[in-house]
Amino acid sequence: MEKLVVKTAVKTVLIILGIVIAVFAIFNFAFPQHMATATESIGNYELAVKYASLRYYYTKDCSDLARCFDDSVLLGKDEYVLQYGEQLINNRGYAEVCKSKNSQQTGSGYDYDHWVKGKLAVAYYNTDEKDKAIEMAAADNGNKRFTYGNALMSLAARVRAEKDAETAGKLLDVLELIREEFEKNPPTDTKERDYLTTVIAAMHTVSLTANN
Repeated sequence: MEKLVVKTAVKTVLIILGIVIAVFAIFNFAFPQHMATATESIGNYELAVKYASLRYYYTKDCSDLARCFDDSVLLGKDEYVLQYGEQLINNRGYAEVCKSKNSQQTGSGYDYDHWVKGKLAVAYYNTDEKDKAIEMAAADNGNKRFTYGNALMSLAARVRAEKDAETAGKLLDVLELIREEFEKNPPTDTKERDYLTTVIAAMHTVSLTANN
């Protein structure tokens, strides 16, 4: 009798365990967006990226792709930043995502497009694709403006942290072209000239410090 009770109890536990596993598996694959939220809340961005990626696989929605990228940045994994970032900026829904993200930060001066391309430029730099990093940053900014938070500023901050004289010199070439354009056509926002002057000075300092 005792053995029968034990066997029944074991079977009951196994059945319950099987149900729990089955429910978790169903939830795991059927509702990856909720799993992404749960893993983000505990700081497990490695898993969050995977769940967000599964959600994007189902929906093909650019906002889900943006979530993959955002979580990749929080994870700090350059491989993921490049993988999802390149897909993101080439997605036809990217402009709409940027508009939506910016509307959530009204009045802060935040620009999602600059932020994404700045992170991409830094990821290229970190993976030793320095010329590509400069190309990305220069393309993001252009030579008519120098708004706060543009990719050149992000990349310059990384170069300064690394005291990379060679890349600082290449960035200076790009920055001087913008300064020349400003001399011909001053920006409407005078702060942009100040931002540019500050970044140029920082890159000169990096170059001089490294050479000495």
